[in-house]
Amino acid sequence: MACRVCDGRDVELFLDLSDQPHCNRLIPPELADRREPHFPLRAGFCHDCTLVQIDHTIPKESMFSDYPYVSGTTKTLVEHFRQTAARLVERYGLGPQDLVVDIGSNDGTWLRQYEPFGLRRCGVEPASNVVELARAAGVPTLNRFFNAETAEIVRAQDGPASLITAAGVFFHLEELHSVVKGIVTLLKPDGLFVVQAIYLGGMIENTAFDQIYHEHLCYYTLRSLEQLFARHGLEVFDVSVVPVHGGSLEAHVGFPGAHPVSDAVKRMRADEEARGYGKFETYVGFAENVRRLQTALLDLLERMHAEGKTVHAYGAPAKGATLLNAFGIGPRLVQYAAEKNPLKFGRLIPGARIPIVEEGSVPAPDAYLVLAWNFIDEFLARERRYLENGGAFIVPVPELKVITAANLPKAV
Repeated sequence: MACRVCDGRDVELFLDLSDQPHCNRLIPPELADRREPHFPLRAGFCHDCTLVQIDHTIPKESMFSDYPYVSGTTKTLVEHFRQTAARLVERYGLGPQDLVVDIGSNDGTWLRQYEPFGLRRCGVEPASNVVELARAAGVPTLNRFFNAETAEIVRAQDGPASLITAAGVFFHLEELHSVVKGIVTLLKPDGLFVVQAIYLGGMIENTAFDQIYHEHLCYYTLRSLEQLFARHGLEVFDVSVVPVHGGSLEAHVGFPGAHPVSDAVKRMRADEEARGYGKFETYVGFAENVRRLQTALLDLLERMHAEGKTVHAYGAPAKGATLLNAFGIGPRLVQYAAEKNPLKFGRLIPGARIPIVEEGSVPAPDAYLVLAWNFIDEFLARERRYLENGGAFIVPVPELKVITAANLPKAV
């Protein structure tokens, strides 16, 4: 395969998570007996530019035309976007004269956070069902994929952008180079692009293999991001790791010379080099850790099943489908998945065939398997009474642990 960033041919596979269905194509009950299409889910490392990527692409139209994920359902994420918007407005002196464009804007959660500051806003989102939610909330949104052509449309309609953002979508991009060309087209000479993407370094350190699924085509370090942007005449001038989604890379990108390059960029380059993120051996070790986790989690669930205990999934996120299908976990070991998102109620998790139910609609189990482990603090605070009544949370990542009232973190 050709590398998605540098077009190099030296891409070596290191992790095979078996053939899996599209993780967000939830199954209606009337199709429960029909096997959905499965596709290879394998991760590889480019020896030329160090990009980690999957080797099979499902056409974007089949993944994003109708989308069950809604960012506004998680308090942690809403608060993260509120704080980030306020920070960017203050740091860069943004005001009513400035246009902010959000790529993959979903239900408009991030763009809504700019309303108190009076910024002009434009969302770009391909999923028509969540576009309706954004527009109902007063967020102007184009129902399109963002690419070079879309950038021309936005610029003609609203003018150049002072700020372009992409949170949790930059690794989705099948038309990666067209998207970056679009950013170059749309951005003011002194403007900035802020990208938040799951940080590959955090995935490695946390054994967060469940972030690998067909929607996520690329997994970035600072080094691989810099190589991508350099091909299009852009540079990363500031960088940090923010806690959302178990650790996300936030990179501030602009035209060379428009913004001073911070010391944080140099520090992260050195840290990535020291941690071996540019070496194939690091990813072989990561794959070995995944298999150890698989053995430990299956042993625990089989033991609980033998004891007659019930286990439900807490949440039905996309990453949960990766874990369940890679480890071969189905309704024998996990009977239900409890969800807050009404777009998922009554459906089945792809492949695993675990029924998704509304939270509180079935009796509480002996334990919950927390699939959305990146929001564990919010869940523990919400379910304190459940834990005090003898319940347990099984948290598989970053390391397998069982949380009960007896070992509940004091900060919760």
